[in-house]
Amino acid sequence: MDRIKHRTRDGAAKAGEWKDESWKKGKRLDNEEGWNGAGLCELELKIRMEVGLIGNMEEKKDREKLNFKIGNHRKGQSRITDGSRVKSVYGKITSEETLQKEVKAANVMRKLPAREESVNRLDVSEYLVLLQALRINLPKGVLNPKVIMLSHNADIVKTAQDVVKDLESFKLQFNSIPRLGCRKVKNSLALKNKGNVLEMTMMIFFKKSKDSKKRLREKWSENTSNTVCGFSFRHKYKTTAISTPPLYATTQTRSWKHLKVGDNVANVSEGVTVNIKTIEEKEYRNESSLSPTSQNFGNFFQNPADEIECLKFFHELGEIGKDQKLRYTRNTKVEFGFLSGRLDFLADITDSKVNPNAKGAERDKILIECKGTTGDMVGKLFTKPKNDSRRAQLDEKHDYCCQIQAYMYILNKSAKQTQGFTSNRAVMVIRHYHKNGENPRDFYWNFLEKNETVQQQIDELCAFCQEEVLACFLAVLNLIFQFEI
Repeated sequence: MDRIKHRTRDGAAKAGEWKDESWKKGKRLDNEEGWNGAGLCELELKIRMEVGLIGNMEEKKDREKLNFKIGNHRKGQSRITDGSRVKSVYGKITSEETLQKEVKAANVMRKLPAREESVNRLDVSEYLVLLQALRINLPKGVLNPKVIMLSHNADIVKTAQDVVKDLESFKLQFNSIPRLGCRKVKNSLALKNKGNVLEMTMMIFFKKSKDSKKRLREKWSENTSNTVCGFSFRHKYKTTAISTPPLYATTQTRSWKHLKVGDNVANVSEGVTVNIKTIEEKEYRNESSLSPTSQNFGNFFQNPADEIECLKFFHELGEIGKDQKLRYTRNTKVEFGFLSGRLDFLADITDSKVNPNAKGAERDKILIECKGTTGDMVGKLFTKPKNDSRRAQLDEKHDYCCQIQAYMYILNKSAKQTQGFTSNRAVMVIRHYHKNGENPRDFYWNFLEKNETVQQQIDELCAFCQEEVLACFLAVLNLIFQFEI
């Protein structure tokens, strides 16, 4: 180890001697050999960087604490001629081996919340303002002190750093409406079982970058010049470009300090009423009329009436609503926490002899999911019956069946919170398209009963998203932004 030289103001390199009172106060010339601009020797700087004493030098409190520790350290520091021992940061002479142990111990202590005094942590109200400034719409009720505390967990922060790396390379962009689509539930359950917080965070809160790097850099440049939103980039990202949404650049942010979290409740929209008479009079459209020159399958997505034709087929079966009042709605939006979806149809069934709004009136709601296939779902999603029946056997482990289970989970969550109906079964309707438009009425269907095991798994998935995954996202924000005092 190189000998450490403490120079006096007249240039004499004499160990343990202080030529005037200014040295006792820790003042040294910044440009002398062996010292950096902050007045620290190279070894001392290395120790303090490892221990974490130099984290946020720009913050006033941290500067005061750092200067106090430096002053105490210098008061008793001396040079050992053989270079094998140095003064530790705790003021005692120790060997290099012992010094390294102290460094490791200090690093461990840094991970404990009680010792992370230099971290600029945000509270619930500050996060609400930041999210509003970034135009990121979190579900109501998911932000709370518990998840904020979890966001400072060492493992969560480490995962968040991986996300930040992709933001630095402009591979990702923030998702303005972070939600988990019900169609992705099966894949998400597998990730949750593996504890894969990283993939889930990217799936919900981010999307692959569509803008050019040039445009993303322009957004970053605009954000760094924004000084009225109440937040700024941390020191690193004032010079290092990173992919971020545009920040509001008005003083409107002052009024956001009174934003409230809200309640975490399931939301089910009214949907749009479907005219049953129109359905009954509708004709099935031949696929050949959609793309007569095509030699391949898969043109069903060009048929805007595909879902209506599936509903027409099921309505003609008369499996529900016999001698009852029947009403169909479409595009009903359902949401609970980060879980979100839009139903193809929702059948509202009430006793025709009783006022549906009357107390004790029997009421049932059944969601109807419609799918189209050119044959790739046969044997996977469903199996065709051997007789002339149209009632197919469904594979309940398929992605689409898990999607319907997620819909039922939200509907039942809403029913529990509003003392409303419960949904115990759904309907899957599948249209099989054929080449050259042959057999345009090749439909299959079946009921799908509520699966309690899957419902429990979805409930655990929702908790996972609202805790670990949300905590990781908050950690990402905390690594990039800081609140302006």
